[in-house]
Amino acid sequence: MDNVCRQVNNTGFLRKYLPGFWLALALLGSLTAQAQQTEVANGGAAAFSKAEMSYLQQKKTLRYCIDPDWMPFEGLDAQGRHIGISADYLQLFQKMLPVPLQLVPTKNWAESIDYAKSKSCDFLPLAMKTPERSRYFNFTLAYLSIPTVLVTTHDKPYLHHLADLPPQPVGVRRGYGVAELYQQRSPALHLMQYDSYDQGLLAVQQGILYGFIANMGSISYSMQQNKMQNLKIAGRLAGDSQLSFASRNDEPLLGSILQKMLLRLSVQQQQQIHQRWLSVRYEQGVDYQLVWQVILVASALGLLWLWAYLKLRRLNRALVAANAELARLSQQDPLTGLYNRQFFEQKLQDALALCQRQQLALTVAMMDLDHFKKLNDECGHLYGDTCLREFSRLCRSYFQRPQDLLVRYGGEEFVLISVGTAPASMEKLLRAFVGVIASTEMNDGEHCRNCTISVGAYCDVPTQELDSKTLLELVDQALYQAKNQGRDQLVLIPPRG
Repeated sequence: MDNVCRQVNNTGFLRKYLPGFWLALALLGSLTAQAQQTEVANGGAAAFSKAEMSYLQQKKTLRYCIDPDWMPFEGLDAQGRHIGISADYLQLFQKMLPVPLQLVPTKNWAESIDYAKSKSCDFLPLAMKTPERSRYFNFTLAYLSIPTVLVTTHDKPYLHHLADLPPQPVGVRRGYGVAELYQQRSPALHLMQYDSYDQGLLAVQQGILYGFIANMGSISYSMQQNKMQNLKIAGRLAGDSQLSFASRNDEPLLGSILQKMLLRLSVQQQQQIHQRWLSVRYEQGVDYQLVWQVILVASALGLLWLWAYLKLRRLNRALVAANAELARLSQQDPLTGLYNRQFFEQKLQDALALCQRQQLALTVAMMDLDHFKKLNDECGHLYGDTCLREFSRLCRSYFQRPQDLLVRYGGEEFVLISVGTAPASMEKLLRAFVGVIASTEMNDGEHCRNCTISVGAYCDVPTQELDSKTLLELVDQALYQAKNQGRDQLVLIPPRG
């Protein structure tokens, strides 16, 4: 299978024209190769030494930490039980061990890493070896090799190298080894780290990120679970995720024990685990003749298409660029450069769904320039346009975090959507912004005035019953309350409960 994968990798046409087939075959080859490596490395069997048995008897319990939110590889179910690929491996390990395995609960992967570094747990069942982590842990042979892929929206072209990425931010999962490795390989790469795949993929949908880098198993699982139809896997990147057991380096016997148990697992046992959790299916035998027939047919089709492809390549690039620009303009307000109302409605639904699912704080703030009609009548519409542009500039400079989205809702009304910021912090920020606008002179060379704004805002973790229409109505009512109370102020919707 290794030879087949290398041959597929060397066929430029399969890589360009059959990306789904190529990725699936690469994943199948990687997982099968890793399973064969662990069985062949030591003849498929090994017994614990006296020193290792003495170590286990003294330990009495082996403690481990996991990533509680990294399915299908590992996670916790609703009852707090360890599930996923690593859980199945540890069930087999437990049958070989004379001492129990004990899960040490953690809130997230970063806390699991910290626990392992501080020796609060003895090992991590799934970890990627990096130069930084090698200072703290011993690693077994890699027993999972998962292709690294780039996820983008459907309008982006397929890519195969980091050098092909435009100078736009790309997301990765916070604390994962892929972030460290890719930042070392490409220092100029603008990586933004997110606490969950859901948050990162939402940022791709919103246009905050060009794409999101992750292993194919996790990202496919997340896209399927959340039914994200407008995203695609836009290419496989160099540097697969090589996953191993990582154990505390002050107890080297533990690393030896984990390695021996891993070597005692058969290819069939490992394939059964992978079949259960990954979408790629394993077969006991490989029909190499069929594989080569597929490759030859695909190559023949590629030769037939080559002439037409080369001729139309420049035209297609121009068409893609034109469509991308048209899509951008259709979502953008021409006067202020902010997103328009058409773009806003879908993004509000996406942000509300994410916050309800992840129990994150959501802020929706509607801002209205006070007495704007009077200002237009007295100073003219050109000065009114200057005020709108200057207000938009101040909004962008004040709300510039990746999770902030600004929209010109209509006329002099603007809306801010922000995900994940604590309500108290957002309230403080909005009140400060009201003061900033009041103290800023709007000057076009002929007129110079100070404007004020009224703001109605929702800052809370949304309930499951709340929908986007009701949320907008509540925010609009708060805005009118701010105007009725004298303008130049913020009115918050009272928190639930």
